[in-house]
Amino acid sequence: MLGKYLKILSESLDKKAGILRAIEDKSKEQKELIENTAELEDIDANMDAKDALISELISLDEGFEALYDKIRSELNDHKDEHKDEIAGIQDKIRTVMELSTSIEAIEARNKAEMEKRFSFEKKNIQDQRKVSSAAYDYYKVSNKLNAVTPQFMDKKK
Repeated sequence: MLGKYLKILSESLDKKAGILRAIEDKSKEQKELIENTAELEDIDANMDAKDALISELISLDEGFEALYDKIRSELNDHKDEHKDEIAGIQDKIRTVMELSTSIEAIEARNKAEMEKRFSFEKKNIQDQRKVSSAAYDYYKVSNKLNAVTPQFMDKKK
């Protein structure tokens, strides 16, 4: 029975690695979108797709943890009998950890690039406001210059 559970854990790690690779691809795609100054809607769609993958990943993690907690004591008692399966699972865990580290690095770079982009967009908006305000002030001043102040007229002849 323990061998069956170990196989399930191994398959779960394979699925997790596949999802992490998909997240890594989406993160690289996001990097391209940011660098090519794509529309914010495209970047948002990319982030939504990553969010769905992350939700699936969390679900897998919870299932893995629950199953491992269930067989932990039995696994400790029979380590020698399942040494090869345990080694395979440990290798898959290393792969998952490497993928996680790679994704974290890509995401950190993406975050820095997005902060730069938001800063640039904010500066553009502020500049547009200044230009608009200056144009409005010019309009007000020019209207005052052209305006004829009321004059008293003498109606006697």
